[in-house]
Amino acid sequence: MSDQTEQTLNIYALLIGIDYYQPNLLYKNLKGAVRDINLVADYLLKTLKIPSERIFKLTSPNPEVAKTIETKDPEPTYANIVAKFHAITEIARPGEQVYIHYSGHGGRMTTIYPELKGADQPDEGIVPMDIGNESGRYLRDVELATLLKRMTDKGLIVTFIMDSCHSGEATRGDDI
Repeated sequence: MSDQTEQTLNIYALLIGIDYYQPNLLYKNLKGAVRDINLVADYLLKTLKIPSERIFKLTSPNPEVAKTIETKDPEPTYANIVAKFHAITEIARPGEQVYIHYSGHGGRMTTIYPELKGADQPDEGIVPMDIGNESGRYLRDVELATLLKRMTDKGLIVTFIMDSCHSGEATRGDDI
């Protein structure tokens, strides 16, 4: 039987915390999402002894709250979030565990997938920090479900925590 340290070495973590959003009309800055992600990272590193190279963090601290903003973490833009999902899916081996924790705004918007959901059903998803940019976009429930399905199809054991509102359909059903 394996000891706990040996068992935890097969865990990858993707931790996304967004307090600061680039200027936009819908989403105000938050004050605790990055703190929450940092606490989760600390637990994974110190208690579960997961090697730091298996923990991927994307954070956007709120400059109004953070006394000093010294983060080496990449920003949680749409492109970076999707890229980290792909990277972990690529490097993790079947049977390994993936822990994903998102803390930030969720959103509800007009669907861009009416053929899948029906024209009267909204998309729900997470709000990357670059939503206010011209190229900024939501990471919609259908996209999240597809990213998660790729992981589970590979044989990865996935736990996804979404500390947001309107992330709704991201993990429901296997229709996508």
